[in-house]
Amino acid sequence: MTSAVSPADLKSLPNLPGYTFPEYKDNYARPNTWNVVNGVRIEQKEGLSFDKPKFVKVSKAPDVWRSGSLPDSQTRAVFKNAGADIQFQDLPAWDAFDRHVLRFSGYFKESVVETNLENFRVRKVTIYYYLEDDTCQIIEPKQDNSGIPQGQLIRRHRFPSAAGGYLKTEDIRVGSTLQIYGRSIFVTDCDPFTREFYESAGDPQGPPEPEEMDPFQETREAMKNHAPVQPRTYEKVYREVMLGGGHINADMQQFLENDKRVLRFFAVVDDVFTPQFERRPFTIMFFLADDMIEIREQYPLNCGRDNFPIFFRKGKMPMGAYKVEGPQAQARKKNEYVHGHDFRVGMTVQLLGTYSFFIYDADEFTRRHFVNELGMELDPRVDVRLPERAVPRAKTPPYTGYGSWEDSMGSVTHLIPKQPKKDFVKLFRHEGKVLRFKAKFASPKPEDADRIFVISYYLQDDTIAIHEPPQRNLGIVTGRFLEKGVHMNQVTGELFQPNDLIPGKVVKIYNNEFLIVDMDEYSKKVFENPDALLRTFDLEAVLQKIRDSMRQQYPLVRDVFRKFDSDHDGVLTVAEFQQALEKFGFQLSPE
Repeated sequence: MTSAVSPADLKSLPNLPGYTFPEYKDNYARPNTWNVVNGVRIEQKEGLSFDKPKFVKVSKAPDVWRSGSLPDSQTRAVFKNAGADIQFQDLPAWDAFDRHVLRFSGYFKESVVETNLENFRVRKVTIYYYLEDDTCQIIEPKQDNSGIPQGQLIRRHRFPSAAGGYLKTEDIRVGSTLQIYGRSIFVTDCDPFTREFYESAGDPQGPPEPEEMDPFQETREAMKNHAPVQPRTYEKVYREVMLGGGHINADMQQFLENDKRVLRFFAVVDDVFTPQFERRPFTIMFFLADDMIEIREQYPLNCGRDNFPIFFRKGKMPMGAYKVEGPQAQARKKNEYVHGHDFRVGMTVQLLGTYSFFIYDADEFTRRHFVNELGMELDPRVDVRLPERAVPRAKTPPYTGYGSWEDSMGSVTHLIPKQPKKDFVKLFRHEGKVLRFKAKFASPKPEDADRIFVISYYLQDDTIAIHEPPQRNLGIVTGRFLEKGVHMNQVTGELFQPNDLIPGKVVKIYNNEFLIVDMDEYSKKVFENPDALLRTFDLEAVLQKIRDSMRQQYPLVRDVFRKFDSDHDGVLTVAEFQQALEKFGFQLSPE
């Protein structure tokens, strides 16, 4: 039925469902939009533009020959005359002028009828001309608080020209007026690349033209420079904000840039008004986001003060004496408040009228901030610690003899005694290690002068046992003299340590004084081992004691050595030095 109806009859049918029929095609080939022009493939957008593809002449790059590939005479001749004969080639504009943009500056006037402060408004724009496809774009730079939707004023496309056709490069001149969609844009200047482009084409642009000032902007600048006749009060500022006016977001940029950034200074205040002198530590925090200050007091342990750490609540601190101001008081200026950049390490600042804060240190962030922002480095930390007072300590009661030493000390250090804990690491490490020393009575009676004792020191648990070996014709029952246990050296008032049993020292245990005479070979190896934890003496303490003793008797070092040199030969021998040390109370062993 469809083949019997002609196309003319089908067009006369109403456009309703059921009356339409599909049109049959005779040619089903896909259209070709590509073409080759001057050896370059060009895309022909049918229906968008009837202009032919744009080609430009571009100088062809000279051929580069490798040295030695041609005779020397021919190579020199070619390169010598290379600049005389320049060859050109035709390239499409989208290839030759890719990313080449001409930029012009200008403005247009917009009439204003809503206010009597101005009759027109000057709006500055930037014109971009893209050489690759002759399209243009107009952008209006954004201004703060302008109230005008700014940004892209006209999107990128080919602008129609008032004389017909499309806008071209020769139509845009500095000092001329462009008619674009009913707007008269006066071109004032162009960038250096644009000027170079026109000069290379033999059509240079004119000099820059001055831009016309906006009357409203001139009025606003004059109002900013004009000082107010009546000073603003706190109540006036409050009323403006309550009514929705005022500068609500005046410091918004400062807040967004410096939020959570705090300068911390550490200071002390010498409290001389209390009966007992006290140095009170403080922390001064300056918040860069809103220029506010908070002072916190750092209470030391057992200071006896109530725990109220906030000395000055966060707020702006005025300079000089601090006083409470009413709503009719004149509002202070920004430079009349204390700022964190005025603080330095080592300086004394007067805050809140009567308090003198000595700043002795700052944290690491504050030091970096001063270096990066102000270009200055803060001084190092100042030591403000007072000399510690000697706290009287209760003496340890004497050992009663009941139970072990650890049990007795447990009742001294704790109200409820606990079971002593053993050091199992030390027990396993030094198991079976015993130091043996030979000793005798320091002040013996005539019948005890020949008695010899062996003092055994067990490293695993720091216990001591004393044994008296048998001797011929001694007349005394020998054997165990002291049972193994933890005992105290009555000379030092502390428990026995290996250093207390060095030959030459005197120890006292249960009112018996023993002079250490010698030690066995194993004990000598332990003391001579540099990796051992035991040391025979404290070198620094010995030297300091020698210095103090000598300075009390001989002010000059020369007199000291003359006194040591007994034979006056100018040489100090080992025997002379040993004799001098024994004179000052140092007992030396042969080792």
